[in-house]
Amino acid sequence: MHAINKQTSIPDDMARFGLALRQWRRTAEIKQQRLADILGVTQATVSRWEKGVQHPAPFQHQLLQDMMTRNRNIRLDHAVKRLVMQSCQRVHLIEDRSHRLLCSSQPRQKEWQRNDQDLLGQSLWRFATAEIAAAEKSLHPMGWHDDQADHVLFANSTREGAPMRIIDQYILWERFYLADGRAVRLTTGFDHRPPDY
Repeated sequence: MHAINKQTSIPDDMARFGLALRQWRRTAEIKQQRLADILGVTQATVSRWEKGVQHPAPFQHQLLQDMMTRNRNIRLDHAVKRLVMQSCQRVHLIEDRSHRLLCSSQPRQKEWQRNDQDLLGQSLWRFATAEIAAAEKSLHPMGWHDDQADHVLFANSTREGAPMRIIDQYILWERFYLADGRAVRLTTGFDHRPPDY
């Protein structure tokens, strides 16, 4: 049974969680809408969580707890971004759930035949091949979003034309977290199956 705060009629545990969520989000400099996008809810839902009026579903609550308790290491995030941008491989970094582009290497931009500036912050999902879509569907059953799997390699068909050129015959996805708690996916393309997989 929940203890009720007599002044607000909100259960104490919901109020405490909402306050902790708001403080963490502000410290991490994440806007409510941004957090809503990451979790697949509306901005109004995040606002209700923070006010203690509504409690997240169990899987959302666990994800938020994971995000809120991770150690913040902004320097490491910047190092990862720098390594991706300076890589000689076809590689790019996206947010895991939204597929929004965070950064890409020059070889990746050459493959795409476009500068990534017009794609930063945009979802790359609209460019997915049939194989990419099938690989995405396989992630949930393998426990991808529950941290039971952190990488997957799959064969891909190439595409020369619209909507975007893709020359990767094999794609490796590797999942990890940034300092603000966002799950991200490092995407690396290969011409041949890598020997380690």
